[in-house]
Amino acid sequence: PLFRHAVRLAVALAVGYAVMRSIHAKQGYWILLTTLFVCQQGYGDTIARMGQRIAGTAVGVVAGWALIDLFPQPLVQAALAVAAGVVFFATRGSRYLVATACMTLLVLLCFNQVIDSGVLIVPRLVDTAIGSVIAGLAVLLVLPHWQSRRIHEVAAAALRNAAAYLRAIALQYRDGASDTLAYRLARRNAHNADAALTTAVSEMFREPNFVRPRAGVALRFLIQAHTLLSYLSALGAHRMQMPDGPRRAVLENAAVQIVQALERLAQGLETGAVDAQDSADAVQARRALSALGEAEGAPDDEAEAALRLVRTQLSLLWLQLDALRAHAQAWLAPEGPPA
Repeated sequence: PLFRHAVRLAVALAVGYAVMRSIHAKQGYWILLTTLFVCQQGYGDTIARMGQRIAGTAVGVVAGWALIDLFPQPLVQAALAVAAGVVFFATRGSRYLVATACMTLLVLLCFNQVIDSGVLIVPRLVDTAIGSVIAGLAVLLVLPHWQSRRIHEVAAAALRNAAAYLRAIALQYRDGASDTLAYRLARRNAHNADAALTTAVSEMFREPNFVRPRAGVALRFLIQAHTLLSYLSALGAHRMQMPDGPRRAVLENAAVQIVQALERLAQGLETGAVDAQDSADAVQARRALSALGEAEGAPDDEAEAALRLVRTQLSLLWLQLDALRAHAQAWLAPEGPPA
């Protein structure tokens, strides 16, 4: 993505320079500056920045024209320029529209100290529009980095980290709760991967419709991935050492099979071929887990409650895994559903 953005930005600036030379713009560097600030790595960020840049420039031009007419004194205009600069630096990272308006106001007030800045209003608007259009076309045409074409890789990473998190949780139920470095890393990586999947899906919905025909399936996949992580977090929150015995062996085997199923699903997303059915070992583990639930009695102590909790959460994880597999198959189908 960084290399694509570097090439895209270089091409956009070269085109902006050619346009500047062809129209002989006196303040043509405004075209290049606008292209530089508007062009972002993602399509959605670029389009949002483009709208904010144009709107902020228009607001700043109107405010500058009004303030120059209302306060013709140079000292008052200088004070207003300082105030506009302060507001710009205070809002440039959070409110780009306000920051752009203040910078435009600052430019007009500063130019008005030596010349009549009224002649710069139209060039400022035109150059900003040209630079914004160049940035928008660049992010659309020059090595576009569509999230919809790499979303399956992000989803596979989320599933793999969820599998590693479940593996670490299973060890905690065997040996007892302990915030070891391996467990904390597995937990953090699972949440970070889930957040990355959320960001990728959010950015995908800001892309053009023709590059995201399966956006609806990706959104449903994201919802199930969130639910999967919630069940894992519940298991991690109630960690305790389970008593040794046949029931613990059934639960441990079920956890191992879920981990393997998550890893197979992640591999299928990367390769483009998802298995429609569970493996033979997974089917046996699910049957044993279901039979264990039917044989359980009322929880009369802490150990019994822990066994029941683990069995319930593992059963819910299997249900989420089935839903994720179904969504992944629809995701990778040759003819997917419309967005």
